[in-house]
Amino acid sequence: MTENTLKITLKQRDDHRDAAGERLRRAEAGETGEAIEQDVRFILNFEAFDDIDRLMRTSNLELIEAIVSQRPESIRQAAATVDREYREVHQNLAELESLGVIEFETSGQQKRPILRGGAESIEFSIRLPG
Repeated sequence: MTENTLKITLKQRDDHRDAAGERLRRAEAGETGEAIEQDVRFILNFEAFDDIDRLMRTSNLELIEAIVSQRPESIRQAAATVDREYREVHQNLAELESLGVIEFETSGQQKRPILRGGAESIEFSIRLPG
């Protein structure tokens, strides 16, 4: 995973917990380096298919793509970028924020949508049991 990538996973909470425990054990043993450094703000794990369904809506994916590629300075500019009504885009952005995928940088009256933690890309990982 690159430094500025938001990793979104499904039902991998135990894997993330185990990996974090291993990194902690290695750090306490005095090891250093990239292998034990992990910024948890760049991992978002969903436990329910409903959350993945909400995330993967075409309207939400188009907004995420616009946020990454066009870097709109406001919700209004994001709406113009995807050629949709402000109200609809505002609702989609609120949904993405509730999922933890985006956050807002506030400057005066403007709210600039960005990926969580200032990430510049997203990596999806869906591992089904079995």
